[in-house]
Amino acid sequence: MERSRLSVLGDSIFKGVQLDEAKSRYIVNDTLGFGELAAKKGLTMKNFSKFGCTVTKAWDYVQKMFSKLASDIVFMDFGGNDSDFNWREISNSPLEIHKPNTELFEFSETYSKMIKQLKAQRSVPVLSTLVPIDGEMYLDYVCTTRDCSRENIMKWLGKDIKRIENFQQVYSDEVLSIASRCEVPVIDVREKFLQQRNPKSLMCADGIHPNTRGQKLIHDCFESFMDDFTQL
Repeated sequence: MERSRLSVLGDSIFKGVQLDEAKSRYIVNDTLGFGELAAKKGLTMKNFSKFGCTVTKAWDYVQKMFSKLASDIVFMDFGGNDSDFNWREISNSPLEIHKPNTELFEFSETYSKMIKQLKAQRSVPVLSTLVPIDGEMYLDYVCTTRDCSRENIMKWLGKDIKRIENFQQVYSDEVLSIASRCEVPVIDVREKFLQQRNPKSLMCADGIHPNTRGQKLIHDCFESFMDDFTQL
């Protein structure tokens, strides 16, 4: 199997996606520098991250493309899309029960299976906690771009917008638990964002994608890890 490579598996955040506010559309503006970090260890880098990817979609991909993921190290970032909801459905039916894209038990089980398979091929999975979402910014973006009723969504949230952020945090905390159970490294990107004086200044206007400064912070987190990583 091919070695001497870093693979990156994740969603749009690890793809380097940002919101172009002037054009009101998403673009790839990747300043994460994963290729640079790989080169320092004498590795090549391949980024398999996809916009909108959930852990279940990634697990399907891993099973189909097993040989292509034969890497020394695999950076992984899942949970953001898994913990999200269909906000248009919520807007249309705010009194109904709505489930996230991937329920927590399925998220945990699937992520664990994927990690174990990667470990079985002697890759080292390195997990990342979730970049914290800004609930106010995100809800504004959702209502503006998806023709949703803010009033109805707030009704479903019980008038507490922090529930958006709190629910996403549950998935981020689960990432820490998964890493502990599977005995793999985890980089607490979330904590680094929250330690900043103004975390909102690191985010695009949609409240979910890091801007260039936010991407630089992610880079710094992984650079520190790679500097200390001696297994390669």
